[in-house]
Amino acid sequence: MLKLDIIPRFALPYSPGDFVAALGALCRRRIVSPAPFDALFGAGEKFWAGSGRQALWLVLKALRLPPGSGVAIPLYNDLSVSTAVVKAGYRPVFIDVSESSITMAPASLAAAAGRFSAVIAVHLFGNVADIRAICQAAGQVPLIEDTVHAPLSRLDNQELGSFGIASFHSFGSTKYWPAGGGGLLVVRDAEVAAQVAAEAKSLQRWSAFSEWRNLALQAAKTITFRRRLYGIIGVPNRGWAEKKAILEPELNHHGIQRHHAAVAVRQAARFRRRVASQRQNSLYLLSLLQDLENVVLPAEWPGAEYNYHIFPVLVADAEERAKIRAAMLARGVDTSQLYSDVIEHSRKLGYQGGCPVSESVADRLITLPNYAALSKADIERVALAFRDALRLCRQRRQTSDSLLLAAG
Repeated sequence: MLKLDIIPRFALPYSPGDFVAALGALCRRRIVSPAPFDALFGAGEKFWAGSGRQALWLVLKALRLPPGSGVAIPLYNDLSVSTAVVKAGYRPVFIDVSESSITMAPASLAAAAGRFSAVIAVHLFGNVADIRAICQAAGQVPLIEDTVHAPLSRLDNQELGSFGIASFHSFGSTKYWPAGGGGLLVVRDAEVAAQVAAEAKSLQRWSAFSEWRNLALQAAKTITFRRRLYGIIGVPNRGWAEKKAILEPELNHHGIQRHHAAVAVRQAARFRRRVASQRQNSLYLLSLLQDLENVVLPAEWPGAEYNYHIFPVLVADAEERAKIRAAMLARGVDTSQLYSDVIEHSRKLGYQGGCPVSESVADRLITLPNYAALSKADIERVALAFRDALRLCRQRRQTSDSLLLAAG
């Protein structure tokens, strides 16, 4: 497969119009208001933040829990969640996930009752967590929804983020809402909102140099993810870029950058259309893979409507995952394995076992391209590449096992 025709693992739909809006924002002194998000996220006071993890840190600080209090989070998750919990002065209480949704398992949360003073329910990959059962298991403690991956995902026609006291979003460069960085916190409790407003006053402004530098890096990353350049630039440099965490947010005391806020507001106007297109692609991809055996696909459960930010698939084990990824890349389809190091990281924060599903998921999960810009033919190509890679991998393993058995 030609390097000029590799399907990137993720999309980065940061348009020339977004870049122009960013330039205009850097020529103005004031940061735009987050008020336009009322049309998407409804009631609740809205606060800009420097990142999604900073938004979480702000609301955790606003809860005023006793230092060292336990905060329940799913073990399999982005490392930024546990980082924010620790930075807020609290202690992560790790909860297992459900294999079918890869979100917090209510039974595991209920089993940890008495060990936590707040709960963060993460709607990972846009999958809908069983939020009603989680609320019941949480009891009277505050519930925060991490909707970074799940804007416009729904449960029983109610949008996620409206079940807890607060929710937060991220505009990082590879998130569903790629404004280049920044975050948004939506608070639905008046007392907590007042505390957040007080905490937010301590956030500092970025220097003009930092903002211009970040915009230049965002432009470079956007170009790298263009289809015709990805195989030449993106694939060879992705390991280096990931290790250096280029454009990845840090938990610091700087607020949102002017151009991030402006682009996030601009992208809001087309966001529903893009989610609808991505969801359509994902459901088609799901239909092309649904007959596969011993593979867990992101199928919606009754009442849930995923935005399909990311298309996660669980295969047999880490070895099979590595071989499938290599075979798919050889066929011109790039994939990713997300949060595979979360178990090791969490052990440093006190995890001592008890979440077997999360540990298994970290070894087995692979994500397939499914974004809105892909054509029907592209989705069919992704499905065929996965099916062929899976079949070849399992045939070889079966042959190897038969030879070992015969030799024994």
